[in-house]
Amino acid sequence: MAQALPHKNNKNDGSPDQGEPLFLIIGKIRRPHGVRGEMLFEIITEFPERVKKGLEVYVGDHKKAYRIESVRTQQQHFLLKFNDLNDCDQVGLLRNQLVYKKAENLPPLTENEYYQHDLLGMQVVTEEGIELGSVAEILETGANDVLVVLNEEKELLIPFITQTILKIKDQERIIIVRLQEWN
Repeated sequence: MAQALPHKNNKNDGSPDQGEPLFLIIGKIRRPHGVRGEMLFEIITEFPERVKKGLEVYVGDHKKAYRIESVRTQQQHFLLKFNDLNDCDQVGLLRNQLVYKKAENLPPLTENEYYQHDLLGMQVVTEEGIELGSVAEILETGANDVLVVLNEEKELLIPFITQTILKIKDQERIIIVRLQEWN
């Protein structure tokens, strides 16, 4: 499952209002590197190959736009340089800021793959038609992702595995599940 920010139609998730662009987190600026404006960049996206020269990115809560001037690898991180940021003092002001990309033109996914922001807010229903609530969050556990389903009474944790997720109806925004009996 690919990562993204919450679905833009869920008013309780802090996402943009209807009609505003949806932003995906692609990484985090860690610290300046050297004195010429490069910065250590922690990769968060599942598509690091798309972080390249010329890409327009948005930094921080106010989503200030920058264009990537250069990218090179440094162990498990990247070293980025933005246009018009030419010294370590300028870059230092961006320390620990999240970096976003607009969700337009996302890479295509294979069958049975979903972006997290597409699943958030979907209604979850059992195969018998019982409404369980809506997807509020997706936990990444290492073994498999887990849907956090909320309704007025409680929170359900549903593993995102073939035994429990029977069908996802994208157009209707419904996930049909089979609840498991855990012994």
